[in-house]
Amino acid sequence: MKVKSLLTNSFTNSFTNSFSGPPGNKIFSHLLVIFLFLLSVCTFIAPVSAETLVILSPDNQSAEVGSEFVVNVYVEPDVPISGMQFDLYFDGSMLNVKSVSEGDLFSKTATTFFNKGTIDNTAGSIIYSHGVILGKEEVNNPGVLATIVFEPLREGTSDLNFANVIISNSSGSSVPISVNDAVVIISDTSSTGVNTGSSGSGSSGGGGGGATGEAFDNILVKDASTSNVVAGELSRYEFSEERSPIGYIQFKGVSNAGQISTLIEVLEGTSTLVGSQAPGVVYQNMNIWVGNAAFGDDNIEDAVIGFRVSKEWLFENDIEASNVALYRYSDEKWNRLSTIIIEGDDQYSYFEAETPGFSPFAITAITEKPGSTETEDSVDEVSSEDAGINDNDDQALSQNMVLVIFIVFMFLAIKRGRGS
Repeated sequence: MKVKSLLTNSFTNSFTNSFSGPPGNKIFSHLLVIFLFLLSVCTFIAPVSAETLVILSPDNQSAEVGSEFVVNVYVEPDVPISGMQFDLYFDGSMLNVKSVSEGDLFSKTATTFFNKGTIDNTAGSIIYSHGVILGKEEVNNPGVLATIVFEPLREGTSDLNFANVIISNSSGSSVPISVNDAVVIISDTSSTGVNTGSSGSGSSGGGGGGATGEAFDNILVKDASTSNVVAGELSRYEFSEERSPIGYIQFKGVSNAGQISTLIEVLEGTSTLVGSQAPGVVYQNMNIWVGNAAFGDDNIEDAVIGFRVSKEWLFENDIEASNVALYRYSDEKWNRLSTIIIEGDDQYSYFEAETPGFSPFAITAITEKPGSTETEDSVDEVSSEDAGINDNDDQALSQNMVLVIFIVFMFLAIKRGRGS
């Protein structure tokens, strides 16, 4: 850092000399000291530049040999952009690219030109795939540049790696970027895959999210885990994604199923696969898929889901931890699951819920407030019953009075007859 040394020496010398010599020299020296100090600060404090985010989504998923799965090139611009190119590398012995198609990043607002690039399945590459807006328009909203359909060939794990990624604005200048790669776990048809549904789950809306059917723009983040399922033994899946409230899932296998993957989709809002919003104050919506479509809920038993809720959220919404519960959407309705509090720390309260299967879920809190309609109705019903009892008592009393008067009248009549 020779420049830094020179600036430091100049600053030191000027600072020392400023206290000697004529007054005019002292004023000049003071100004020089301030100037050099500001110059050194501006030189060595680098400005923070924003970056456009380029993501392969989902970044971690499972697939089966003989099926297909989708990977989206998702872009979150930090500045207006009008063009992008990329190369993508994968294991050609495990994967084949079936198609590359244009997404909605540019096409939803402008006229575009898109080239899928050169696909070489032997080498495991897509070279110079690119899309550009025709004209001077730019976009600043997130979207999908390209959708890639893969076909798994054999069991194993393949990385999906970006290369030569360039994003430009309407002037042709490149913008700063940050790139996230992906990985896919491949198994044969007797083991694992991404669930395309679950018995008893709803089926309204959706689309655009790949194998699970969830709308792509509703997925906040995904997290996946794989475990061996053996009959009668506990299989446990642990998750580490910071933005996911799910800590673990565990269940006993009914039969030997081999390696089974579990996928969690943390959602921005209510799942597009359900027909209604979850009841109460919703903390988080999510989908949980275990295995493929053939691995149904009848293949598991004693299933539990461990999750956490922010104590800050509980405080801000004036909610007690005891009011938190996990709801599962099945049979076209939301069903409350048996939920218990496990423990807590400074940041979170931790819970565990029993579930008969896997599908869309929601962590919610339902509070019972005094004076609710149900309570008022109950009071009204009780009041009505009490009123009925009082009416019966009054009727009985009236009847008794008539009887007493009749007896007295008969007694007086008999007595008068004897006296005559």
